[in-house]
Amino acid sequence: MFILLIRGVTLPGAVNGIYYYLVPTWEKLADPQVWVDAGTQVFFSSSISVGTLISLGSYNKFKHNCWKDCLVYTGVNCGTSFLSGFVIFSILGFMAYERGISVADVAESGPGLAFIAYPKAVGQLVMAPVWSIIFFIMIILLGLDSQFVGVEGVVTTIVDEFPHQLRRGYRKEILIAFICAISMLCGLCMVTEVSVT
Repeated sequence: MFILLIRGVTLPGAVNGIYYYLVPTWEKLADPQVWVDAGTQVFFSSSISVGTLISLGSYNKFKHNCWKDCLVYTGVNCGTSFLSGFVIFSILGFMAYERGISVADVAESGPGLAFIAYPKAVGQLVMAPVWSIIFFIMIILLGLDSQFVGVEGVVTTIVDEFPHQLRRGYRKEILIAFICAISMLCGLCMVTEVSVT
């Protein structure tokens, strides 16, 4: 992310993108959808109500300082999100500059930003394949990290419920393989055009 940030802020028009990112549009605060989107982002990025934080917290010692962990986790999480905004909007500012339109017309929300607008912008850079590889490695690592934590949350919950049966030999590893296989099969349904009738 730091490599992409350094490259992004050196591009023409990046300042306009960063300005669009940092200066709020006060009228939009009256729109309830803005607050729903903000709450959704906070819940998603912090993994609130998913159970992974509680499951991972079960590995701590009983007297562990969880307050410090909460503050560090929240700070790092919010800081990373804030930093990624600079990375994205510096590139979107460049893209708007190249097209001669406003940043608001370039910015898309949701997965379209990460998989449509941003790759288009990176494709316009000098040595585009290098920047594209760095960007997609970052996206893959973020996705893998999310999957590791998600699977570990499910596995830890099951193992904590049945410790005498699953903490022997390679039973936990077999459970992990089983959960990963089931998750892969569920995922295949979502990325193929197979219809269930």
